Amino acid sequence: MDNNSIVYNSPSFDVSGAGVSFDLEFTPQGNGASPAGDGGTTAKSDTQGMGLGLGVTVDYDALKVGAYANQVEAIDEAPAATNSGATDSFEGVVYAKYAYGPVSVGFSRSYLDSGLAGAAADNNTVKVVRTASGVFEMDAASIAFNVNDNFSVSFTETRDNYNAQEGIALTAATSGKRIADVEKRTRAYQAAYSMGAMSVKAYTMDTDNIGYAVQDTHHVTEIALGLAF
Repeated sequence: MDNNSIVYNSPSFDVSGAGVSFDLEFTPQGNGASPAGDGGTTAKSDTQGMGLGLGVTVDYDALKVGAYANQVEAIDEAPAATNSGATDSFEGVVYAKYAYGPVSVGFSRSYLDSGLAGAAADNNTVKVVRTASGVFEMDAASIAFNVNDNFSVSFTETRDNYNAQEGIALTAATSGKRIADVEKRTRAYQAAYSMGAMSVKAYTMDTDNIGYAVQDTHHVTEIALGLAF
């Protein structure tokens, strides 16, 4: 929440052989603004109030799982009074990672409801997370394989979904129809090789519907060569 928060990170507790830790966050104003410097005061927000966050992490042998969620109060105070109809924002994520020998896999799922009121953007409009009204959900999975001490390969796929929600006011461009969901999908292959002072890293990636707007697939390939002297 990034605004003069108080954060507590617990030590790891042994629970039936698993290491369990938790994290607590509190801020009187969770608008994500940069904190004031020493002796300063952060500008008051007229739209966002108190924020609370909780995270839990469990380590058991080669498996690690975790969850985090936070909620920020929506307010509508003078002199701005521009947040009418907004609800408290909520975001959360769960993840799991597992390593077995040279192979490691990971999965995560996240959910973000900005709580913002107002007209939803249509399918062809770029949306900014935490600025656009609606719900953003994401599933991500990856697998990595260390072929040997010098060479590794990996694959990652993410599916980000934007849901305008039924109850949000519709734009004129939709002619009164419900705005369809937009899925932003990314697939990436990575490889890295090192030998002595030399390293070569490469990836190729395809992304559909960048910015949660219906667009063509974007393709990027990059190769980097590193030499240490």
